Amino acid sequence: MSPALEWGERLRRTERFISFIRLAVIVFNSILYLSIAPSRAHHGLAVAIIAVAFVYALVTVFWNPEQLNPTVMPVFTMVADNILIALWLYATGGFDSPFFPLFYAEAAASVGRFGWRIGTLSAVGSGVLYLAVLMIDGSGPAYDVITRIAYIFVITAFVGYVVEVARAVEREASATEAAAEAYAELSHLKASFVSTISHELRTPLTTIKGATTTLLRDDSKFDDTQARSLLEMVERQSEHLGKLIQDLIDVATLEQGEIDFFFEWCDIQEMVATEIDRTKVRSNREIPVQVAPGVGQVKCDQALISRVFRNLLDNALKFSPAPSSVRVEISQSDGHVHVDVIDMGIGVDPSEHERIFDRFYQVDGSLTRRAQGAGIGLNIARELVRLHRGDIRVSSELGEGARFRVSLPRDPETYENVSPATALRSA
Repeated sequence: MSPALEWGERLRRTERFISFIRLAVIVFNSILYLSIAPSRAHHGLAVAIIAVAFVYALVTVFWNPEQLNPTVMPVFTMVADNILIALWLYATGGFDSPFFPLFYAEAAASVGRFGWRIGTLSAVGSGVLYLAVLMIDGSGPAYDVITRIAYIFVITAFVGYVVEVARAVEREASATEAAAEAYAELSHLKASFVSTISHELRTPLTTIKGATTTLLRDDSKFDDTQARSLLEMVERQSEHLGKLIQDLIDVATLEQGEIDFFFEWCDIQEMVATEIDRTKVRSNREIPVQVAPGVGQVKCDQALISRVFRNLLDNALKFSPAPSSVRVEISQSDGHVHVDVIDMGIGVDPSEHERIFDRFYQVDGSLTRRAQGAGIGLNIARELVRLHRGDIRVSSELGEGARFRVSLPRDPETYENVSPATALRSA
């Protein structure tokens, strides 16, 4: 739930609770007046106010919280409460009314609901209404009038202080709890990441060691085809190991903002074609490219953006086992060039669309291990694209493949020849 929705829901619950308190207060004061109140100066008006106040309180109790405006309704009830209190004081004796402390309660409630600023306005309103009651009914001694009004402000100030202290403690507790939850989640993700990395490092090393040990055995008898097959296996695993190490280096340097890069005008079509050729050598799979008319050049760091395309293509091939197809579409709109890498693989659940770009996060650890990957390629791609003031998103459903779109501004002028740290601070 977003902070705004959470605040609105909390305010609705508070208003429902206050509605019950309001009803209880009205019932209690009505019984008190009808049984033992010494002053019945305007008895008919007092009875009418009791009836109106009771109906008003019931309405607030049974008001549908879903239809309650979280901003307007509390202010409306605060004003209505003050007016009813003022009329009640007038009807029950004005200056001599025994129900004057109701103004204290309203001032305190306003502070609790809205904070000290609105609570102060409520106190001012209470004081003005009390003076109006005295002017209508006939004021008492000036000292007593000033003292009673001063009490309203003293109560407001005291309750305001207590409320602010309580809210500060609540905010600190919430922040501490959130930090603890974030730390626990990060620790879990890091532990999972270390486990995955250990597996990813061990697998190619074991394969390389097994192949080289077999080739070096004195009693081994291999023809040229068999020896070449073992050497190709060593080459593939060495390349995979090198890519994994480079990804780890990229994660560390991106974290510290230490990557140096240089912007120049680049041909996106040529960059994509180069990465597809490299991928084709490793996977022996065709990847068709569709280019929309009018796609121009982009000012970027060619080596870094090429890494982005390489990671996306590798990711698409990993999770789209043959004969599933992978294709690329290049288009341009609104000053941006878009490169879509589309696969027909296992897809991504919509609930995971944002998290798959997080560092250390993996959607399915077992599947990732089968596909060979540490789960950091997408994070690296996102950070590199962001450094170019671009965007990377995924649209996908489980079992229906995935479309990863990289959108790059054609000319990020403010990013020419700046360090990643500077770029991140200005983003």
